[in-house]
Amino acid sequence: MISSMKPHDRLTPERQLAEEWAVSRMTLRRALEVLQFQGKIYTVPSSGLFVAEPKVVRTSDATSLSEVMRHSGIHPRSKIHLADKIPAGEIVAKELKIKVGDPVYRIEQTFFDDDLPLVTETSYVIVALAQGLLEHDLTQSLSLMLKENFEKPILRVRYRVSAVVPDLRVLKRLSLEEGSATLEFCAQGVTTEDRTIFYVESYKRGDKYDLTYEVELE
Repeated sequence: MISSMKPHDRLTPERQLAEEWAVSRMTLRRALEVLQFQGKIYTVPSSGLFVAEPKVVRTSDATSLSEVMRHSGIHPRSKIHLADKIPAGEIVAKELKIKVGDPVYRIEQTFFDDDLPLVTETSYVIVALAQGLLEHDLTQSLSLMLKENFEKPILRVRYRVSAVVPDLRVLKRLSLEEGSATLEFCAQGVTTEDRTIFYVESYKRGDKYDLTYEVELE
């Protein structure tokens, strides 16, 4: 029933739902608790239950934002803000394990679900490992582009996640008010030679993302 409704639509009252589905109120409430835990519905005190907006879920089988969004049933579009070649600063050089001043490609873009901005990010790629990168379609998956055009398959991506209040430029791109918090993802893409080839700084709307972790113990 929820899948056929729109975000923020109000659900039928509990008593009526229990009658329609021929279940006890206790059974119904347990089911509703599960749906709330899954983030599919939410409660407004004194108003009732409502359908939640879909959230993007980061999964371990996707290495780029566009792949994650497609995996979640969202078909993103992106806006390229700039694409150029610059000398690496101290932070970028450290993350890419290169010298300060070495040339890197810089790509700034924002991803949208329809007209809603979800993520804005800046990607840095070592020029020596991806000559001519800016001549390709920069709206596609960075990992896929490096694999297909430069024979640089990404085997793993290391993430560092922080809750931050970014600068006004980032907040404006995400259509957020001043002082809003976002999730900052700093990612390193590692190739078959155990070489870091790209570094990405992403700012994601905290109200649109769930983080799911799985820990395997020996």
